[in-house]
Amino acid sequence: KKPTVVIKGGVGPSVDEMQKVVDDGKGWVWVAADMTPGGLAIGTYTSVPFGKRPLLVAKQGAVDEMLSKVNWSLMDKRIDTTMGG
Repeated sequence: KKPTVVIKGGVGPSVDEMQKVVDDGKGWVWVAADMTPGGLAIGTYTSVPFGKRPLLVAKQGAVDEMLSKVNWSLMDKRIDTTMGG
């Protein structure tokens, strides 16, 4: 199944928003956090979330399986690390 809301990502760090893509075709689903004016927001990506704080990644067909096996104690560490930034 596909995520309901997907945010643009991919291409590389420091890229113009118009060059980013919704799906890079690699078959991964990312859950990543991003600092917004309203605070830390968590979003779903189907392209690499450069400049965000990746929390989880799974193959598109195995998201439920990944969520059942995830080590939630790692989230505190990952939420503090920005990818490519």
